[in-house]
Amino acid sequence: MTRTTIDRLAVKTLDQRFQHELETGFEIAPRVAQGILNLAKEIFGLDNGATNAYQLRPGQIRQVVAASNAVHGPPLAQTDMVTVTWTIDAGVEDLTVLREHDHVALRRVRILRLIEEALEQGGVPTQEDLARALQVSVRTIRTDIAALKAAGYAITTRGMLQGAGRGQTHKVIIVELYLKRFTYSEIMRRTRHASQSIKRYLQSFSRVVMLTRKGLKKQEISHAVGISEKLTQEYLDLYQRYDLPEYQERLDEMMSMISRSAATTTVVTKKGAL
Repeated sequence: MTRTTIDRLAVKTLDQRFQHELETGFEIAPRVAQGILNLAKEIFGLDNGATNAYQLRPGQIRQVVAASNAVHGPPLAQTDMVTVTWTIDAGVEDLTVLREHDHVALRRVRILRLIEEALEQGGVPTQEDLARALQVSVRTIRTDIAALKAAGYAITTRGMLQGAGRGQTHKVIIVELYLKRFTYSEIMRRTRHASQSIKRYLQSFSRVVMLTRKGLKKQEISHAVGISEKLTQEYLDLYQRYDLPEYQERLDEMMSMISRSAATTTVVTKKGAL
């Protein structure tokens, strides 16, 4: 797929349409429009496949997978199943990965996303489920999973459930790299994720830290930030590991980033009201 084709596809996404309306209809700067888009998606849970079990957005499908608490042993025909909503195509973010890297990197980013979405909705996919959804062979999925595990990612599929201490989710890995003062460019190169995704994960982590410092409990934080309790706990564990003097400056920078984002959104909202 050529760069020109990718650029044309990017213009057709709902994300791009929303951002275009902000820039042209409200005369908002592109960077601010992108920030509003990211914040709106986070607040309304538009990056969580479980947001609305009855309405699919463009790029999503429904998939029946084994329940995460289903016992191992019985054949799949006798296994408890759940229906999950999967985001096969995340629009601009996926196109950015394709533009900056290649189709293999994009497929692996999608595998991480599908596994996480399934787990958040109480399911765990097989390698066959992933292969069917991404329209590739099981052998290709197996190769991708081996590469992702070698890179340190936590991979949970039916038949190879992985212990919590044997790897990290891609969101935790990305936030940890940022805490270690890796730049956006370095994180993008290492993880093959789009800058929009990286910024969203950092904002979610920062909000978790901010609410933790205010004394909220895990369930309250999860609800306020709009992420699963599982991810909230992973962020809390990460914060506990990095709540050290040598990382306070970086944590404070992230808190400031959240404050600036909120201030910008408030100003833009007031202008729009006029």
